[in-house]
This record gives sequence, C-alpha cells and structure tokens, in this order.
Amino acid sequence: MENNTSLVVKNLRKSFGNNKVLNGINFELKEGERVVVLGPSGSGKSTFLRCINWMEEPTAGEIYFNGKLLTEKNIRKIRRNIGMVFQHFNLINNLTVMENLILAPVKLKIMKRDAAEKRAKELLKHIGLTNKADSFPASLSGGQKQRVAIIRAMMLSPEVLLFDEPTSALDPESIGDVLSLIRELAERGMTIIIVTHEMSFAKEIATRLVFIDKGKIIEEGTPSEFFEHPKTPRVQEFLKKVL
Repeated sequence: MENNTSLVVKNLRKSFGNNKVLNGINFELKEGERVVVLGPSGSGKSTFLRCINWMEEPTAGEIYFNGKLLTEKNIRKIRRNIGMVFQHFNLINNLTVMENLILAPVKLKIMKRDAAEKRAKELLKHIGLTNKADSFPASLSGGQKQRVAIIRAMMLSPEVLLFDEPTSALDPESIGDVLSLIRELAERGMTIIIVTHEMSFAKEIATRLVFIDKGKIIEEGTPSEFFEHPKTPRVQEFLKKVL
C-alpha cells in the first residue's frame, strides 16, 4: 500500500435485514484528495460514509486506514483521525456550543479541559461565532449549527473529514457560509469525502467524483471527465436531470 493512501475499502457490503444497501464497493482515498460522492437518493451514499468510520458495522469487506484494518477493537482510536459532519448537525441540545466542542477531546482524554477550551475558542473566532460559546444549539440558525458541527469535527485535528450532505437542511444563505468553510478546509489541503447535491460546488472542489447507484460505484473520474464526458448511460441520465 502506498504511503500516501490514507483509506482503502475492499468489497464493502452492508445489509439491513434483507435490504442490501452496499453491494461490493472498492475505493481508495489518497492524502489530500477531495472526493465528491454523487448518486440518487437511497443509493447507499450515506451508508458508505457511515461504514468508513464504523458508525455502521460493515456486513462484509475490509476497510484499511493508514494501512491498519479497522476492527471493533481499534475503531475508537482510529475514529479520532476520521471526523464526520452530519446532515442534521447532531449537536447535543442540552450542552452549550463550548461544551459540544470540548466533549470528545476531554472525554477521550486527548486534551485537558483548558487546552480544549483554548482550541475551541480559536475555532469559534475563525468562523465568527465567538459570542455563541455559551449559547445552546436551539438558539443558533441552521448555518451556525452546521459551522459549529464542522469545527467540532476539527477539534481533534483529523486526517480525513467525511461530510454527509452538509447543506441539505439549510436555507440558501446558510448554504453559502457552510460551503465557504468547507472550501477553505479544502484549500488548506484537508483530505475530504463529501456527499452533496450541490453540483457547482462539486465541480469546483472535487479532485475526483464517484457515482454510486444501487450500492455500487458505477463511474468515477475528474470533474471534467465526469461532467463533460460521462461514460455510462446511468450517469448521463442523472446529469441531464441535475444540471
């Protein structure tokens, strides 16, 4: 395995009862890549992300992170290096913004409380929400919640960030704020996998696009290959509808 390959997925399968959601996905992610995952609703995109950091345990197949096979025993340690940002923010409503940010680093004993608070303050300042440190999530707008969720994922300085439709629950103005923050992370060289329906953003940010349908990757390529010269009829049909 090459040194700069951070993630390797081999024959990944996931079923929920009789429902086969992932049907043998093979995938590699290299350090510094920004992969956008596209596909119709119900195609398995979110399940794919959730299996990568074992929020869903794979039914079959193997996932390697920096050369190590993910198992039940080591996932908690490895998960520190794989941040995840969800569609509906997943902030804890009865904790303040500051408490949401420092919870994982302090609980996992990765940082002392003082150091975690210092890091959280720096990140809040960066996104212009210093004045919200003692607020509860219910008082934030959707865009503010999602930006807090992104910096929460950044608290542990992960090597890879997974974004599961980070703008789909937001109003148009908030979408711009959130995409701007993701764009900045990309420009800094963060390794990213993002599931999104924002096509213009996908074209702009991706180093590679992956199209999943019925639990399989059926096409992948650079933005110009994918959008200008799609190979499969399924992707051609999809692009006609969304562009």
